[in-house]
Parts: sequence; structure tokens; C-alpha cells
Amino acid sequence: MNRVLLKHKSLTYAAILFLAVFSLFASAASARELRIEKFDSEIVVSPKGTIDVTETIQVQFIGSWNGLYREIPVEYVTPQGLNYTLFLNVKRVTDENGLALKFESSRERHYRKLKIYVPGARDVRKTLVIAYSVSDALRFFEDHDELYWNVTGDEWDVPVQAASARVVLPEGTTGIRVNVFTGAYRSRAQEADFEIVGNGVEVRRRQPLGYHEGLTIAVAFDKGLVHEPTALDKASLFLRSNWPFGLPVIVFVLMFYLWWTRGRDPRLRPIAAQYEPPDQLTPGEAGTLVDNSADMRDITSTIVDLAVRGYLMIEEHQKDRMLGLIHDKDYNFILRKDRAEWARLKPHEQVLLNGIFSSGTVGETVSMSSLENRFYTSLPGIKNSIFASLVTHGYYRRRPDSVRAAYIGIGVVIGVLSIWVGSAVASSLGMTPFTFIIAAAVSAIVICAFGWFMPAHTEQGARALEGVLGFEDFLSHVESDRFNRMIKTPQMFERFLPYAMALGVEKNWSKAFQGIMTQPPDWYRGSYGPNFYPLMFTSDLSTMSSHASAVMASAPRSSGGSGFGGGGGGGSSGGGFGGGGGGGF
Repeated sequence: MNRVLLKHKSLTYAAILFLAVFSLFASAASARELRIEKFDSEIVVSPKGTIDVTETIQVQFIGSWNGLYREIPVEYVTPQGLNYTLFLNVKRVTDENGLALKFESSRERHYRKLKIYVPGARDVRKTLVIAYSVSDALRFFEDHDELYWNVTGDEWDVPVQAASARVVLPEGTTGIRVNVFTGAYRSRAQEADFEIVGNGVEVRRRQPLGYHEGLTIAVAFDKGLVHEPTALDKASLFLRSNWPFGLPVIVFVLMFYLWWTRGRDPRLRPIAAQYEPPDQLTPGEAGTLVDNSADMRDITSTIVDLAVRGYLMIEEHQKDRMLGLIHDKDYNFILRKDRAEWARLKPHEQVLLNGIFSSGTVGETVSMSSLENRFYTSLPGIKNSIFASLVTHGYYRRRPDSVRAAYIGIGVVIGVLSIWVGSAVASSLGMTPFTFIIAAAVSAIVICAFGWFMPAHTEQGARALEGVLGFEDFLSHVESDRFNRMIKTPQMFERFLPYAMALGVEKNWSKAFQGIMTQPPDWYRGSYGPNFYPLMFTSDLSTMSSHASAVMASAPRSSGGSGFGGGGGGGSSGGGFGGGGGGGF
């Protein structure tokens, strides 16, 4: 029983002690109060276009405090979604006697925060004087210039008992008009009096400002009295406010340096006509060496080259539709050499034949239309083999497609990361994320664009490229006077036709053999009458090549997806520049 009573007494004493401590803290908290008794602001407008602001804040500290903080917005968003930054420079922070006070300046979201330490801030009345200048607080319109300034701000944690402002304009200012706004953010109340005296305006609030209420003034005056920023000044301010736009410039300089040091080809020597393809390059390899890309033109020219060399035959036939009103061409590929004889071919040529013919026996016939949604699986192997051959021969240090893919991948990754990081930075600085997104997207595009031109030939590759370009010059100008003395034969026409197709000069090549090539080649069966024209034949081959490019590159569609398709106004309190709020700490 005694033990129970003792435990009960202990709990009672603990409860009494807790209540006493709680009451002590509650009493201390209730005794700690901050009052803004007066807020006076003087704004001097300089003819240079800057303003000098002096805020005189009379504060009563009740209880123990460390000082006062003042928050001034410096980041704004334009109607276009861009940033507009107030470039604010704090000149001094003093007490009523002009003695400098210690303060800390920091950036919190879109505010410039001044944390001002006030010695002896305990049950005392103090006056703080904050002086700062702003270089871009004026607004310039066609018919007037204007100061639109949020004097007190509407974000104070405590009421402001009295608020006033004095605007000093340059000497001789004319056409002064004034508007005042009071109350909470976006309020249009005008519970303040103003008076225009000479080149100045004096404004005084009639009643105390309540919690989160402020005083805003708009003073308009005639143009020509204040220096208006030039186009260069505006551009400079724009770039300073939207500094993320500097990222694409840095990226451009860096990528240009990389291209200059790593992506340029060795200097080409003067191109002289060549009468044979260099280094026994195939048409597909020659075409790839010129544009650093193994595209469908290189692959279809390889088909023609294999036909010329006797590995297959191309047979043209016509398909009628709509009761014979519409005619479509299709083509058959007929194998002329079995798989055992493919060993002497280069790897990309073997992959191509394997992609067309399944059995590999002589006489096997495959229609081009049957390759639709099937042959595309062979394309990567063909391209890989062409690039591997060129790298093996020392024409490139790295595969051009891999170099391009790497830079494009880097560009995409940097773009995504920049958007992610930029959005976080924008949120922390109170800036619009739009500028970061645009800068990230442009930077990614710059990297990808430079990446497309980054593949570079080696010294040996540059010499081979000179040979291919010289051979192209021969193919495209063979009908000119300087080549007229050459002995042109049907065999020459057939042998070099695939190269002309790969290099895009087949029409010029065929013109030179008009009257020389009078019979169709044995590797192509088409509907020709008694007269054979090389130019018409080349046109048929171009049609076949275009059709083959579309058919061979086609792939089946994947399933999925959705079943559905997809200034300015009037003024108000809290508008303009300046404002913010503050409180004690």
C-alpha cells in the first residue's frame, strides 16, 4: 500500500513540474513580440535609369530577439515565360545613428534575403536603415516611362502600423501621374493619399497595414528624362537574367573544339581523275567511304554489282491490278552461283545473299515483294560488315555509325539530365524552368548536330577517299572531251555501273554509252523492244533500286498505343517590382 502511495505522489510531483515549465515557456513566448511601427521608403530615380532605395524601418522588439530579416523579390517571370531579374546592390545597413549593422545576404528562391543582426534587441525600439540600388527597375513604354514599385511588400509576418513613401524624380520631370494600391496581393484598394510636389511624389497610407498587406505605387512621367536602355543594354540584361541560355554557347564552343581536333578529315589533296576504284573497294564500300553512312543506296548497288559479276539475275515482271488498269512492277532475284562459290566474296556481300536466298542452290528464285518485312533483319549485318571492312583496312579509327550514335546518345543524356538538374535549380532560385528546358534542348541539339559530323577518316582513309572522288569525277564526266579518246565498251559500262549508282552519277555514266551499249546485259531481263537505250535501262535500274530500298528496309509494325488521339492588365497591390516582406529572428 505504501509503495502505491509513493508512486502516486511521484506522478503528481512530475505533473506539477511539467505544468510549471510549460507555463514558464508559454509566458515567455507570449511576452516575445515584434512590431513594425513605421516603414518609410525613399526612391530616387536617376537620369541614368537606376533607382536608389532607402528603407527606414522602426521596429519595437518585445522580449529577446537577434534581429530582423528583410526579403526582397528579385526574380520575375515575363509573359513569354522567361526570367526578368532585378539586379539589386545593397549599399549599407545601419541603425538610427548611422552605425553599420552586421548583415548576411543570401538567395532563397526568388528572394534576396537580408538577415540583419541588431545588438541589444530586447524590449527596445530600434530603427534600421537599408540602402540599396536597382539597375533595371524602371519600365519604358511608347508614350511614357514608369516606376511601378511595391514599397513595403505584402509578405510581412506582422502588421505595419504606418507606411509612407517618397519618390524623387530627375529635375524638370513633366507629365507626372500617380496611382497607389493597398491591401493584400492583387487588391485594387486605394486607401492611401498622395501629393505631387515639384519633381517628387509623397504617398502615405491612411490606416495601418494588416497581416500580409502592402503599399504599391505607380509613377508615370514623360519620356526623354531618363536614359532608356539601348538594344545592346536590353540584350545584356536579357542574357544576365536568362543566364541558362549561356549553356548552349559553352556546349557549342566545346563541340567545335572536339570537331576541330578529332572530327576533321586530313586535308584532301587536289582531286585527279581515277579510272579504277581504289584498293579494290566494292560499290557499297566506296559509297560508304564518301558519306560515312552505309545506306540503302550502297546495298542496292551491291545487288547490281553481284548481278554483273554473275552471282544472280534480276528479272523484271509486271503485275496488273484493277482489271489491268493499274500496272505495278515486281522483280525476281534468280541465283546463278551456289553457296559454295560465295566464299570468295566479301563478308557484307555474303550476308546480303544469305538474306535474299534461303537454300543457296542455283536457280532459286525469290521475288522482291516476298522480302518485305523479312529482309530488314539482314540489314544490320550488312552494315556492320561494311564498316568492319573499312576499319580493318585502316580507313577509320572507329566506325562512323558508332561515333555518331555515341554523340547522339551523349546529347540525349545531357539534355535529359540538364532538364532535371535545371528544374531543381530553377525551383531553388525561384526562376522559371522554361529557360533551363530550352537551354538543355538546344545544347542536346548542338551535341547531336556536331556528332553527325564527328566521324573522321584516317590519313589512309583520306587517300582512299581522294581515289573514290577521283573515280566519281571520271564516272560523271566520261562523256566530256578529255575522256572521248577512251575505248568505251559494254563491259566497261556494266562493270562500273554499280559504282555509278552508289555514287549517284548513273545518269551521266549511261549517257556516255549511248550507241555503244546496244543490247541489254544478260544479268537483267526486262521488257525491251528492238532498240536498247542505256539511259532508259539505267532509269529502270533506279526504279528497281528505289523499290528495293523500300521493300528491304520495311519492318512489321509493333502493336500497342492508345485507342484515343490525343500584356498586361490594370495595376494592383503587390504588383510591379520590389516588395517582399520580413520578420524577426
